[in-house]
Amino acid sequence: MSDIKSIGMDSALFQLQAAGTDRSLSEAQANQRREETNKADLEQASRQFESLLLNFMIREMRATVPESSLLPTSMAQDIFTSMLDEKYADSMAENGGIGLHRLIIEQLKDVASDK
Repeated sequence: MSDIKSIGMDSALFQLQAAGTDRSLSEAQANQRREETNKADLEQASRQFESLLLNFMIREMRATVPESSLLPTSMAQDIFTSMLDEKYADSMAENGGIGLHRLIIEQLKDVASDK
């Protein structure tokens, strides 16, 4: 009779250990997913920041060009030009830009690894 109880206890202990291992494994997987998500979010945010900076630069450069009196600008043209500049900036940032997003990522990786 005592053999049955010891088998039952061994089985119960094994199940508890297996459950603890499963929990640890799922926590590790959740941490891995969270880290991958953080990396993707950091990449996206750094590219958006670089795009924003490039948009400001393009807008300021365009402001230095004198306006022609031959064709007066309209509100529609101003809106179109603004949207075009935004697309230029997005495209530049997606294709490497000025390298600012890489610097941001490297800086923030160093900060995250110090913790």
